[in-house]
Amino acid sequence: MSIMVRVMSLLPFATGSLCLLLVLVSYFGFASGTIDDEIPALPCVGDQDECVTGMSESDLDVPTAFFLLDVHLEISMELEDEAWIGIVDSKYAKSCPPGDTGLTNCTASDYEFLAGGPDHEGAISHDLKPGSVRFVTGGDEGAIELQDNAITTDWSVHLATWVEVILVLAGLGLCASGMHMAFPMVAKARKD
Repeated sequence: MSIMVRVMSLLPFATGSLCLLLVLVSYFGFASGTIDDEIPALPCVGDQDECVTGMSESDLDVPTAFFLLDVHLEISMELEDEAWIGIVDSKYAKSCPPGDTGLTNCTASDYEFLAGGPDHEGAISHDLKPGSVRFVTGGDEGAIELQDNAITTDWSVHLATWVEVILVLAGLGLCASGMHMAFPMVAKARKD
């Protein structure tokens, strides 16, 4: 009978170990990569509040299931002294629709930025949440010519922190349960 119990104890122990392994893999990231792209750096001859912006033509839709994940973006651009980029809710595509060339009739002050924007300096860090977003770009004050701007987006996917905590607790509990089933005398001796 004790051999059967020890064999059966492998199931919770293996399941717990799998939970802990998932957390370990998530720590290093399930997937990551780099996307290189080019967008135009728009001129902005006058005041920043008067310069028009460009917007991506389509939404970046983030599925609801992403609440289980932490998808991190790190966006940097070559011409950061002459241009800016920001992330906004896709609702702005209705009030500031991009034309055929991607230009809108809106200025930077017409948006509420989720990340980046004209006042942000350096690389943009953003964690994607469920919903839809669009990218908006514009020129810094004094940028006088239209030129290509190289954009680099580094991305990585991890489990959300709260999911990792649940998996660690479940994994430790299952491993302890498996050990208790396999070696009940040790647990009993410790109680005595």
